[in-house]
Amino acid sequence: MSAWSDGPEMITQCAIRSGNNYTYKYRITKQEGTLFWHAHSSFLRATVHGAIIIHPRARHSYPFPKPYREVPILL
Repeated sequence: MSAWSDGPEMITQCAIRSGNNYTYKYRITKQEGTLFWHAHSSFLRATVHGAIIIHPRARHSYPFPKPYREVPILL
């Protein structure tokens, strides 16, 4: 991962202008589970957030019994 795409607004990354989009491609290795992300910009810091769920690779299993269902809950 590059710090240029994760940090304070207008210091390491410019704002994404209205009507545009930004795709951040990165490689996840040796991780599984749920990660949380959030915005780093003013009031968005508290309002724009979510979960990234990383499932085990094909032909690999969870380190615990496979859950019946996953439902991310953000408070």
